[in-house]
Amino acid sequence: MARRGGEILQLDSSRCFGCAACVSLCPIDVLELEDLLITIDEPTCTHCQLCIPACPVSALFFEKIGKVTQ
Repeated sequence: MARRGGEILQLDSSRCFGCAACVSLCPIDVLELEDLLITIDEPTCTHCQLCIPACPVSALFFEKIGKVTQ
């Protein structure tokens, strides 16, 4: 799967509760659980998107580069 041009994988830390459902599905281990919060090695991520539907609280999403998150 090719990376999504102009976008990065983001985590909504207010939603994530550390279930790690996404971590177990990542084929290249760019997601890790640290202190009940997911961390993303985004430059290494291939954007395969397996993690997004696995999250029960929709905490993972793609965001356009340069967009300000509030």
